[in-house]
Amino acid sequence: MNIFEFIQGFIIGLSLIIAIGPQNLFIIRQGLRKSFVFIVCLICSLSDTILIIIGIAFSSYLSSISPLLIYILKIIGSIWLITYGILKIKNSFKLKEVKIDDKNEIIQNVILTTLTLTFLNPHVYLDTVILIGTIALNFHYKLSFGTGVVISSFVFFFCLGYFSKFISKFIQNNKSWFWIDNIFGTLMICYGLFFILSI
Repeated sequence: MNIFEFIQGFIIGLSLIIAIGPQNLFIIRQGLRKSFVFIVCLICSLSDTILIIIGIAFSSYLSSISPLLIYILKIIGSIWLITYGILKIKNSFKLKEVKIDDKNEIIQNVILTTLTLTFLNPHVYLDTVILIGTIALNFHYKLSFGTGVVISSFVFFFCLGYFSKFISKFIQNNKSWFWIDNIFGTLMICYGLFFILSI
């Protein structure tokens, strides 16, 4: 285990996952309602883990077949990381709202909604399978990097779910999300530039 690459994987993982998208809004909603929080967070974390493993394994397979293709993928991944960071900063100027209702729920509906918001969201595949997979090509210890990304998913989802009640006045505040998006958007741009310069 390489701790340096583990930490970088953790930071990059957080940078990609921290966004006020449909999936995270649903986790916040469940946390505020104290409704099946553990199940929702576990499904999201395990889903991310599966997709991250697929992405890193696929990129490793490609690297053994075509070095030129890997070089191209590294450039594409770096450019996408910079673009994603810019979009994240741009998104910080949009209003966010967390909606909560008082309807009773059953666990089957909650599980189905969680899976739908996870696997029918195209950005999930871009972030985990494609982007994480190509970023992993820049690291020698891919297991350490991948573990860091996976741990970041578990930490973020469970913290978001279980602490949403206590920090609800902050996460529903537009100004808070403005700074969150800007900080992690900047981090993603920096990593993208670093990877381009290291190619």
